[in-house]
Amino acid sequence: MSPDAGVLIASVRALRDLIEKSADANEEATQLSADVIDALERVELFKIIAPRVVGGMEAHPRQVIDALRTLSYFDGSAGWYCQAAVTGPAVAGAFLGDRAVEEIFFSGQRATCAGQAAPHGKAERVGDGYRISGSFSFGSGTPNASWIVGGYILQENGVPVLRNGQPIMLIAMAPRSKVEFLGNWNVLGLRGTGSFDFRVLDQIIHRDFAFDAANPEQKRGGPLYGMGFMALPSLCHSSFALGCTRRALDEWAAYATTKKRMPNGTLSEMETFQKELALAHARLRSAEAYVCSTFENLFSSAGRGHIAEDLKLDLRLCASNALAVGSQITQLALTSCATTALRNGSKIQRCFRDMQAGNAHVMTGEQSFITAGRYLAGIDRTPFPGF
Repeated sequence: MSPDAGVLIASVRALRDLIEKSADANEEATQLSADVIDALERVELFKIIAPRVVGGMEAHPRQVIDALRTLSYFDGSAGWYCQAAVTGPAVAGAFLGDRAVEEIFFSGQRATCAGQAAPHGKAERVGDGYRISGSFSFGSGTPNASWIVGGYILQENGVPVLRNGQPIMLIAMAPRSKVEFLGNWNVLGLRGTGSFDFRVLDQIIHRDFAFDAANPEQKRGGPLYGMGFMALPSLCHSSFALGCTRRALDEWAAYATTKKRMPNGTLSEMETFQKELALAHARLRSAEAYVCSTFENLFSSAGRGHIAEDLKLDLRLCASNALAVGSQITQLALTSCATTALRNGSKIQRCFRDMQAGNAHVMTGEQSFITAGRYLAGIDRTPFPGF
């Protein structure tokens, strides 16, 4: 366990009043306030899973869950923003080449990285680097990022380069100065995240600023990165879901004590409510146990140098399950609160909207379950990429 991360988690808990009081204004502004960002930087949250060799904390997965789950409980947008913003420096520090690490972490500028890793860009080999460009959506964490993450299909003469019949995808970092932000974050949920669309302008980067997404080579750090490239976003997405859903359950239970639903009684006294609340708690606790046990096992296995194929499956499946369970529970809470939750300003409504938005993410969406199901059914025993 990282002692630095232990101090960080205590500092994060102390930010509750600031984050909760800023939530409404952040939704209106469609991004986190400067006060919230500055506070998160002061407690060094964005270093939590960056390798120690580049100045990070390299925290244990359980500490990462605690920190991001806490932030997501305070406000879903703050939690989602941070889960994206902490992933970028971790990926950069562990998988990029020396030249990139020197410039990102030791040049005196803010070592923050975020963007979108979906393969919407193109890359071509040029000398000792790549020419990259592309248009991307959902750039969570980018308002504070000095370096912008993108996914790029490697091309040659305008045609994708294939390996085993599949296009080669690179993850690459571009300097903020060569990225155009479109400022069009107008959505239902996670409204305060500033996940703007952006355009990476045509430019040449050194090869150290990119790596092969399907075959990432760990260059620094310990078992946290040995868990696999996809383990980091899966861990962080799961943490968001656990915190946001827990807040919905607590708000639902508190509301039920005041809502009149029977002669001389409240919603909390109705057996149907009591049963639904108990089942919802059981489902969330089961999802949380699946996430925690999976990452405990992954971390231990990575330390031993071998990760079983079934554990690679659990990595993605536990994250997808956490988002799906959270989406269903927050919808149940919203429905139970009837017209009260329809009004803007309702915390239950916000949790519902944020969970629906988070559950739409491609990494943990329907296709993730389909891929896992094909593996479990023995139809396709190919592991998830990113190991």
